[in-house]
Amino acid sequence: SFVAWTRGSPLDIAALIKPKFEAGALRTRAAIFYLAHLGEAERQFFVALLLSQLVLWMRAQTGTSSLRCLVYFDEVFGYAPPFPRNPPTKTPLMTLIKQGRAAGLGAFLATQNPADLDYKGLSNIGTWFIGRLRTGRDRDRALEGLEGAGAGFDRARFEGPLGALPPRVFLLQSATGDPRFFQSRWAMSFLRGP
Repeated sequence: SFVAWTRGSPLDIAALIKPKFEAGALRTRAAIFYLAHLGEAERQFFVALLLSQLVLWMRAQTGTSSLRCLVYFDEVFGYAPPFPRNPPTKTPLMTLIKQGRAAGLGAFLATQNPADLDYKGLSNIGTWFIGRLRTGRDRDRALEGLEGAGAGFDRARFEGPLGALPPRVFLLQSATGDPRFFQSRWAMSFLRGP
């Protein structure tokens, strides 16, 4: 079942993110890995391999305050779960979350449930976008993470509103500013959903 992994382009992070000169302009590249067709074991295998290659690339970089690479990870459920679960993807993902910033690697993690991510990862996140959290457990988990991030977060002020946010309204908490609510604009999409 792993024959397909032996063919194709090598998983070289530097080559994947290298800007491309096209039509007289330097263009930023995007590499998209779509895994919905894979079984769970194959997903874990590929994500662990990809994250390990990102860690190797990150460790070869010199320190910087500029963003060199942004990793967007949609549906992080199952890849860095809380203790005691420890899938092969957890260690490299937690390494990226904790140390990536120094090498110019940013991580954008998306999940529908804050309990999907280990608390050590939650406390290392600098910018949060939080939508409506319907269950008390989800609100508690997110608020604990925000408090643990050490940004002087006032839990009492935001605990109530997080359970009753209207659609497309989010709480923005950044390490560099005060928390605030904002509304995203509606974007029409003609792509079919699931």
